[in-house]
Amino acid sequence: MNIPNYKNVFICATEQSGDNIGSCIINELLIKNKNIKFDGVGGSKISPFLNNQYFSLNDFKSIGIFEILPSLIKYIKMIIFLSKKIISNNYDLVITIDSPDFNYPLIKRIRKKKYNKKVIQIVAPTVWAWREYRAKKFAKLFDEIFILFNFENSYFSKFKLKTTFIGHPIFYIENRNKIKKDNYIAFLPGSRLSEVKKLFNFFQIAYEQLVIINPDITIFIPTLPHLEKIISVYVDRWKIKTIITTDKILIEKYYLISKFALVCSGTASLEIAKRKIPQLVIYKLNFLTEIILKKFVKVRYANIINIIANKMIVPELTNSSLTKKKFIKYFVNLITDFDSNEKQIIAINSYLKQLESNQPPFTIAAKKIDEYLQ
Repeated sequence: MNIPNYKNVFICATEQSGDNIGSCIINELLIKNKNIKFDGVGGSKISPFLNNQYFSLNDFKSIGIFEILPSLIKYIKMIIFLSKKIISNNYDLVITIDSPDFNYPLIKRIRKKKYNKKVIQIVAPTVWAWREYRAKKFAKLFDEIFILFNFENSYFSKFKLKTTFIGHPIFYIENRNKIKKDNYIAFLPGSRLSEVKKLFNFFQIAYEQLVIINPDITIFIPTLPHLEKIISVYVDRWKIKTIITTDKILIEKYYLISKFALVCSGTASLEIAKRKIPQLVIYKLNFLTEIILKKFVKVRYANIINIIANKMIVPELTNSSLTKKKFIKYFVNLITDFDSNEKQIIAINSYLKQLESNQPPFTIAAKKIDEYLQ
């Protein structure tokens, strides 16, 4: 129900990275304007700000073409439910974050139902990687899109969709070059349960290599509350000291002293890059999904730094190239070849500058959103 004298905003974040971005922007907004109330979809970060939370991140567990099929009917029902809420509550503004394959059909439906107020998308669909036609489709429905990468502007501006470059949230990660690294390695197996289940076998292989090569190392696994228990089960019999934590302060402390990182591809990889930790990136989709994507994807790499550079700067193994033999070779190289690691960090630094704005991203976003609410 709308609250008199307040601006009522619907916000939708179905992934952890979107939940992080959304909560920070809401926090900035409420500093500027306390007369805003929020309803919508989000995780543990956005949830405290919501008057009405319709769904949580736990309701969104699938990624990939074939992986999503068993949940398709559920997602359609969710879109129908949310569109009814948006129309009946007649929100002053709708904000969707990332997750274009969920948010686009949601906005398309409310536009068909004659919702005529402003709609903002935060984080552009990766039209530069595949399905470039989405830029034109988004331009027909959205009033503005906040982009994380400056090069994305040209894909949308040609269809007259207004864009604002806010930059990537890695802006907020401090560079601390002089901190002495200790004998720690960070394992980041993903933010979704499906990712953890699919990839953890390779983290087990990495552990077995560490037992042979560096048994005195400490393994540090930063994670989320809903994944902590299952990861604890996976590592229960490990002999190497392993720290699993969801505590932000501890996570930052251990990042500062970590020498290496094994990372599930995604936002986490960029965060590791900004922290100047040498890394190996891995990812694996369903085999049939991979076959289909090969026909349509225009980029050779998964990691955004490699995509921008158009060459392998951050070592990555994805999909069918992620085999046990190749993985062991790449992982052993990560923990033993210090010259390669130093070259990786030096090369990364020049490209990171292209991903950041000159001002804080959440401040830019909050200012623009506040203008829509005046």
